[in-house]
Amino acid sequence: MRQDNGRHPQDPSSAIRAFVEALDVEDLIMRFDIDFDAPMRQADAIGMLRMARAHTKEPQAGARGIARRVGAHWCEIVQADIGYELLSALRLIEASRPDAERLLAWRSDGTVDPEDPFPAYALARWYDGVGRIRYRLGSYTASRRVFGTAVRVAESARLWWVLPDLLSNHTRAEFEEREQAARERDDGRTAGRDVDAMVAPMRRSHDRLVEQANEHGVDIDTVPDQETPLRHREFLRGYSNALHNLATALRQAGDTEQSLRVTARSKAISRGLNDTYRTAQSLLNEAFCGDSPERSFATLRDLGHGGREEQAGPGWERGRRIARQNLARLAGGPHGLADLGNLLDELEDDVVGTGRRAGLDVDFYAYTVRYYRETAAALPAADRPRDVLDRRLRMAESVREAIALPVYKRAYAHHVRPAYLRAIGARMARGGHRQEDLEKIVSLVEESSGRELLDLLASSRPPVLGRPAHPLPTAPEGPRAARASSEGRRTPLRTQEPAGAAQGRQWRELLIEREQQYEDHFLQHPLTSATHDEDIAHQLVQYTLNHEGSCVVRYFRFGTSDTPLEGEEATEPDSLGIVVCRAGVLTLLPSVPYADVADLARTVFEDLADPAFPVPKEETCRRIWELLVGPVWESANKGGPPDHLTLIPTDDIFAIPLHVATAPGDNRPLAARVPLSHSVSVAAFVTRGRHLLKKQLMEHDDDLAALLSTDTRATGDEIVDVGWTAAHVHVAGEVPDALKGKVAGAFAADWDGLEQLVSVKPEFFVYAGHGVYVEEPEVSGPLIHLGRTDMLSQFDLALRVSLPRNKLTVLGACLAGQGMRSDGGDVLGFMRSLIISGAGAIGVPLWSVRDSAMVATVGTLLRESRAALGSSATGVFDVVQTLHDHYRESIETYTSVEARVDRLPIALYL
Repeated sequence: MRQDNGRHPQDPSSAIRAFVEALDVEDLIMRFDIDFDAPMRQADAIGMLRMARAHTKEPQAGARGIARRVGAHWCEIVQADIGYELLSALRLIEASRPDAERLLAWRSDGTVDPEDPFPAYALARWYDGVGRIRYRLGSYTASRRVFGTAVRVAESARLWWVLPDLLSNHTRAEFEEREQAARERDDGRTAGRDVDAMVAPMRRSHDRLVEQANEHGVDIDTVPDQETPLRHREFLRGYSNALHNLATALRQAGDTEQSLRVTARSKAISRGLNDTYRTAQSLLNEAFCGDSPERSFATLRDLGHGGREEQAGPGWERGRRIARQNLARLAGGPHGLADLGNLLDELEDDVVGTGRRAGLDVDFYAYTVRYYRETAAALPAADRPRDVLDRRLRMAESVREAIALPVYKRAYAHHVRPAYLRAIGARMARGGHRQEDLEKIVSLVEESSGRELLDLLASSRPPVLGRPAHPLPTAPEGPRAARASSEGRRTPLRTQEPAGAAQGRQWRELLIEREQQYEDHFLQHPLTSATHDEDIAHQLVQYTLNHEGSCVVRYFRFGTSDTPLEGEEATEPDSLGIVVCRAGVLTLLPSVPYADVADLARTVFEDLADPAFPVPKEETCRRIWELLVGPVWESANKGGPPDHLTLIPTDDIFAIPLHVATAPGDNRPLAARVPLSHSVSVAAFVTRGRHLLKKQLMEHDDDLAALLSTDTRATGDEIVDVGWTAAHVHVAGEVPDALKGKVAGAFAADWDGLEQLVSVKPEFFVYAGHGVYVEEPEVSGPLIHLGRTDMLSQFDLALRVSLPRNKLTVLGACLAGQGMRSDGGDVLGFMRSLIISGAGAIGVPLWSVRDSAMVATVGTLLRESRAALGSSATGVFDVVQTLHDHYRESIETYTSVEARVDRLPIALYL
């Protein structure tokens, strides 16, 4: 409607321009927390900031302009967090990170006036917002670090009214980080959270805030209102958050009476501030304490629909859904089941559209499915729905399609894969294993396995990242390394002397930094969610039909340790399944209790930790055959010995050296009996074409690149006398004496040298050296030395090394092949990284191998690749057959199983 100023009708656009010009952006940002976030009116503030172009870069605006942009992005990060739009939040963080880091540096060097509160306020709030998102994603160490930065900025700038919120968030993240570390140390077997240990730091944080309130004259005992000064209200909002965290800790410690008293104080403050979100949190805590839960959930469901009309926002949608979920759970019966079904329908609709790819609330979805399952089981048999298992599987499929970021691997492992394992177990329990039934089982297995790797392969490769900002400290030498030296073994990663506590913390912090860079990188280069091929099993059948003599064995995990609810479709217990495909025929073998597999994996690790002889023992090799290889032998040899046997591991089997399995009465390890390779999934092997790596075209101008971090235990002699012309040999590190002056390029073993090697796009890439296996909370896996200055992690190989034309890569650091499995069924470690980087066939050792065995094996592969050329410019090289022939010959001079196994240093993956 047109407005009239009394003389002339006012143009609406002029009125808007006048409003925008009069808008104090800095004042709005500093009021956002209490005047807009608390009443859930974030969109109003963000709309005004966008009209004022607060996000736009204006170089002439200087530090204050940057601070305004940082503050404006913080407001949007908060809105995304409340709405659970985590992908949007991560992208906002990435877009504003350079400004925030520049502003932080300017505060450190004095460029920004230390007495000016606004830049510090915007910066502290931005880091706090980043911490909230990292916490939401389960990255507790990362969240603790950025919360700590927020606290330091606020303390140095004396922003006392902001500190309560920041300190309570930092305290909570510290506790969750310690809890996560305890769970991982105990392999997830911790019986319960150390909740009593959580109450103490929450009380200390609360007492500190009481002291600050007294110091600054903030009345924490009176309910605030609109007359309370702005800074006092913001302090009280943070104090309410600290009270809520304390109340939650008390409830988890079992002190519900005290928890309810603390919650009552927190809720009173929140209601006085018209704080919808914090009021909702208090209602949830009351309900979980058992204090009239129906009433609390009903109040939460309706929260935001009434109140002060001029201040009421739209409410907290996620809180309403939590209320609806729990009201339906408490109601039970047909009506409760119908309400839960309606909620699941809404969640399935939420997945649709690329804008929701990371907005899906995985935990909430999984709990809703769980309550639907439990409510259905409580109904009379005639009233139970038949879609319980389907609902759970649809949840898994929906999340699988929606999640396209590596940061979700924790939630995926916790909620989604178990749904697939149960579904596979239900199919196994039904019996009737016709070819069509087996194809459906293989299809489900592939739908749930190695999906992140397939997503990475399906996505366009992003540009290679630059070197990391901070080097990883190199692993110290220890007495075990000296013992290995006397045997001429490359340093065993898992058996190396443990790093000191300070060294471990430093590795952990820097590794998390590199992992975060890896995950953040995909915000700019989002993954394409690889579509699952329903016909994947048929493609496997066609592969074995068209490659005569080939045989593929797919190991897979299925079933559950959960007790089925009444009336629920039976499933199998936690088990290992084995499917063999030979000559187009799928054969399902009897399942194996998964506990036996896990026990075998532990035995392997115990063998590898033996400092005297860190090699799989004969008894272990026999056990590998008995449990994993012997059962497939008859099917694999049907029609004659296979010309090419491919084993596809799962979970703990990735860490078990299948190639050394040895049958009773026969001292030949498996890799010396048949041409053998491994692969990470049927989809990668067949659909992504990695089976084509068995035979490859050799050319006279193939380049050989070697990264050598060598000494007397890792000589690097595998590249000596292999028939390569000097013009195509490139070395970073100490060039072996026999090759000095006979290489095209000699570089230092550092980031510059690695970049030089990668730049030639080598068809053959060899690493020789040592490393360490890090087992720290939130991060674990192998590291390999990059000279004496840094170490390479799996994240570095994935995003800082590109091998687009590679035909063969050998990672000759002991145990570099370990760390390949995850609880989510994905392939991790160096194997995933090398496949992502474009590596062709991949050779990795799984124990502390002899340098002489590595030199002989890798040297043979390189030499035979050149021999394939003959006198022509091209030739065909079969890496699987060549490795088999070498292994068969190399064991002939030895009689004992262990001595023979010691001559088989690498497992080959296609």
